[in-house]
Amino acid sequence: MYKPQYLLGDFVNALFANPSFQARFALYVNFIETLGFEGRVVYTYLPLLSIEREGKLFPTPPEFTHTNDYPVDFLYHYVTEELDRCDISVKKIKNNDFSLTNYGEYADTIGLKPDENHFDKLATQLYGCVNALSIPAAGVTGISTINIISREHPAIFNHLMHERSELLLQMTQIFHSLVLSDPQTCMRFTSPFLPSLNDTEIAILRYAATGKPFKNIQDHTGISYRYACKVLDTLRNKLGGINRDRLLYLAGLLRL
Repeated sequence: MYKPQYLLGDFVNALFANPSFQARFALYVNFIETLGFEGRVVYTYLPLLSIEREGKLFPTPPEFTHTNDYPVDFLYHYVTEELDRCDISVKKIKNNDFSLTNYGEYADTIGLKPDENHFDKLATQLYGCVNALSIPAAGVTGISTINIISREHPAIFNHLMHERSELLLQMTQIFHSLVLSDPQTCMRFTSPFLPSLNDTEIAILRYAATGKPFKNIQDHTGISYRYACKVLDTLRNKLGGINRDRLLYLAGLLRL
């Protein structure tokens, strides 16, 4: 039975009792279903280093964690057609706006631009996303997003949002905070970036992240100081011309 006075506390206790990401994701879905929302959910984590490297939100296909009944074809379509370019929530994220997006409400109150209308038609007509929410969050290692969709009549969904959106937002923010602050979970999503670095680049970044005098790198790695500096400059350029301090900060996030 839905008891809001206990639900949030039970949710927090359950999250801390289950340290794995998959278990926490399953708990999140279970609790939002208890709230009354249809549990068709997808979670996406976008590593900060990956975003800065290519200068766009989805430089490589992201790893989606989703419920069994989420329309996987829509996720594939989203990536292959680069629908992030016309996704309202993504546009907000790029403007550092991490507020909840209720797509239907946005369309009714603000209106859709032509590209956003194209995205809306694909989602609703092809994949049954009659109602959709996006709730993102930003951390020091990346951007975390939860998307919830349902096939309910909009009037029913809007009534549910009116009654329980605040609790849904609180639960989602708690989930985001726990995921974004957990080094092992973040490393799970960040590690796909590593194969694009060769052994020398990894060795140099690993040493640089220790904070030891960089001029002594040859004593520890066998790589000359001059060559190591050239490699760092190359990596800085790959990441859009960021400064060395920013590069070393991002290297520390990778936990090489």
